[in-house]
Amino acid sequence: MEKKITISDIAKKANVSKSTVSRYLNGGSVSKTTREKIDELVATYNYQPNTFAQSLKSKRNHTVGVIVPRLDSAAQVEMLRGLDSENTDDTFLIVNTYQDSNRELAEIEKMRTQNVRGLIILTANMTDEIRNTLLESDMPIVVQGQDESAFNRVLMNDLAAGEAVGAYARSLNPKRVLLLTIPTEHDWAIGHDRTEGIKNALSDIDVTTLETDFSITQSKTLAQAAMADQNFDLIIGATDRIVVGALQAGLESGQQAKYIGFGKSDISTTVTPNLTSFEYDFFHAGQQLYRLFNQVCDDSYKEPQRIVLDGELIERASTKSS
Repeated sequence: MEKKITISDIAKKANVSKSTVSRYLNGGSVSKTTREKIDELVATYNYQPNTFAQSLKSKRNHTVGVIVPRLDSAAQVEMLRGLDSENTDDTFLIVNTYQDSNRELAEIEKMRTQNVRGLIILTANMTDEIRNTLLESDMPIVVQGQDESAFNRVLMNDLAAGEAVGAYARSLNPKRVLLLTIPTEHDWAIGHDRTEGIKNALSDIDVTTLETDFSITQSKTLAQAAMADQNFDLIIGATDRIVVGALQAGLESGQQAKYIGFGKSDISTTVTPNLTSFEYDFFHAGQQLYRLFNQVCDDSYKEPQRIVLDGELIERASTKSS
């Protein structure tokens, strides 16, 4: 009697993992190339899955993995709201990785075994290991925040944003500037692109640059230490939360400075003075992410798509002359 072909046999002949074949049989997402390869093998060897698997195959998986680096970010919360506003059929499995690349990698691996429809990843910094793991996956993937050419992605134009803030800062005729930013290993788009845009525009001005985290507390502590040695007439924070920490330090130390931040959050208009800030529509970014994800799942694109979103500088009391 001829031996019946198994999932393991199909996986070996297709040069894919057993989990990929299982995902195919259960109606999960696999790449077009992989699906065609398995289709051919199933037909050639007359593979017959069990009745349960056959019933699952006709159903679409409605679970989408969403990986975020931090949930205390107003920007990311707005993007999640944007995702949900476009969603009618899917269930989002949202995982917070606490800006830990090892946790992010582990969650990606976990999602691969859970037969999700695909992944939407809000990533701050993609390591080589994360990149390679994603490239080896057959799942539809859309990335936000990092300009990774191998992936479908939605980006904020942070270099242009930094240049716009830098040009506006120049118009204020500052003599000494304090710039509080983020280490590139924590967030490349902010720590590098946004920061370089500012520095390029202020290349001939005295700028003190300090690296902080995303918290108000740490930013305030670092700003206080810097203000103990010198006075600044302009302070720029890579996010609104960062510049609020510097604003608190400045008010306590009597600095007569102007303040500029980045972000679109309630914090800009609830602190006194209201913050001049470069603002993005993060809600719209979330909508764009989900639309692109669905198009990727439907094999609408042959090449990775790159969507770049611009923002605008909103001038408020923190940079206006008293």
